[in-house]
Amino acid sequence: MSAGTPGPRSREVVAQQVPQTALAGFPAYRLEPRTVLCRAHLAANGPWWFSHDGGGRFDLPAPRGTCYLATDPAVAVRERLGAVLGGVPYVPVSLLEGVVVSRLGVPVARRLANLRVARAAEFGVTRELETMVPYAVPQAWARALADAAMEGVRYGPRFTPGAASSVALFDEAGAREWPSDPTPVPAVDVPGGPHPMPAPHRGDLTVVRPPGTRTRGQKA
Repeated sequence: MSAGTPGPRSREVVAQQVPQTALAGFPAYRLEPRTVLCRAHLAANGPWWFSHDGGGRFDLPAPRGTCYLATDPAVAVRERLGAVLGGVPYVPVSLLEGVVVSRLGVPVARRLANLRVARAAEFGVTRELETMVPYAVPQAWARALADAAMEGVRYGPRFTPGAASSVALFDEAGAREWPSDPTPVPAVDVPGGPHPMPAPHRGDLTVVRPPGTRTRGQKA
């Protein structure tokens, strides 16, 4: 290898880069109003919230924002919980308390960038875009796709294997007064969702007394 020629990138580092080419002609997915989307959210809050604080994979900066949904209710719950799911079938019940899943539909059809088709690779997309952290690179893609007239992103959920998709919708930051689900389902009742951690049985507990204490009858 000659001096100055870059060698192959290590497979142990993230390879996905920010967009390196124009995104005109990027593969699109038409999201119809009849398509059922699911969003896990606090029952006290409305479902249509478009975030711009940088805490989401495809967050747009203000004055725009991004709302995260899924095509399956269990996926919506799992993606909300995120990293606490790594390798464990149960989650603390406190993480599910007050959380519901709403079934929703967009008011009008939307044109989404489709990361779930092979042709996205022609524009420099790898599967890492759906799972990588931190979010600087995915957010650069969100900005570029929005500039290319995309109204959101269809992509694979990070924390859920299978065929279901996640959807990131672009709109003005903040809450939208779009039609909502009058009977959202508690997250603990969603089939296939994470299980709340079972309460321990008395026999499983070990009582540890504070240092320096004695039970009645003990001699000094």
